[in-house]
Amino acid sequence: MRITNRWVVGTLLAALLVAAIWYCVAVWQATPSMPLYRNVILGGAAILMLVTGCGLIALMFYSRRKGYDEPAHSNRMRRE
Repeated sequence: MRITNRWVVGTLLAALLVAAIWYCVAVWQATPSMPLYRNVILGGAAILMLVTGCGLIALMFYSRRKGYDEPAHSNRMRRE
């Protein structure tokens, strides 16, 4: 990709990011605030999802390191 095209793509992506952030902040300010117990539930769910995701990724790395992801091999001789 040419350098000019990279600048165009980068500028377009930056503009999309700014527009998305502006929209999120506008919607956030337009909605009423939640009660404290809902914020606690939302925070707990976010932490639970983060722990679950990190645990699954850790299992994936553990499985790869121990060789569980390798294809199965057989020591039997083929009959011809």
